[in-house]
Amino acid sequence: MISRQQILEAAFRVFAEFGFRGATTRRIADAAGVNEVTLFRRFKSKTALINEAAQLYAQRRAVGALPDVPVDPMRELTDWCAAQLDHLERSRGIIRKCMAELEEHPEMADCMRHGPVFTQLQLRAYARALRARHGLATGGHRVADACTLLHGALFADAMGREMMAEIYPRPRARAPFHYARVFLHALGVPEQAVPPPGASRNGSSRRAAPAPARAGAKGRAAMARIAQPASMNAPGNGAGKAARQATRVAKVATNGQQPRARGDRS
Repeated sequence: MISRQQILEAAFRVFAEFGFRGATTRRIADAAGVNEVTLFRRFKSKTALINEAAQLYAQRRAVGALPDVPVDPMRELTDWCAAQLDHLERSRGIIRKCMAELEEHPEMADCMRHGPVFTQLQLRAYARALRARHGLATGGHRVADACTLLHGALFADAMGREMMAEIYPRPRARAPFHYARVFLHALGVPEQAVPPPGASRNGSSRRAAPAPARAGAKGRAAMARIAQPASMNAPGNGAGKAARQATRVAKVATNGQQPRARGDRS
């Protein structure tokens, strides 16, 4: 005998391939290996069937979710953002199809909401745990806003990058890192917990130290020097020479002096 879960899995496969309109009860019944009478005996309507199938799918997406206790926020969120982007890109076709049908079939709204809502609740729980771990003064509304913005950015990226690539972080492989970094800054996570782009987690690469609260020109020049790639400071590198000259100018400007030209000994 075909189980309820097998019918739900068949219903979601048909829904993902054909959309709400194309997911007829006959197609679902054929995919599940049952007759239509069985479907209506177990479920009140096609909408109820697809709605329950969407709930089951949303729950399965929780596998490999964010940890209950944050350990390495930057890595955990970057991996999570990457997984979300991959999933949304794989589902792009069905998402667009469903959104196009939503006006004609408003009952689909409940079927479509389960995955995004479930994911958003995961992210908010993680953000609250992160706030507690770091003793952040971030209010509940700010946490919710940051989560909504991150979720929205990932969705927009997955749906729009192929049409408007220039408005999203590039390259695509680095986008999850940048989204995670902005999210942590929005929550007020200490700077030392958010490594700069390209920094190694094993300590082999240099990390930029957190900037002083009232950094002056000297502090800003030093931070700029630290943030430069090693190749920029290599001897004989023209870009490196220009950068070092700019740093010297910033230093003397801090003391109210004029920069000396090369060879000027006066």
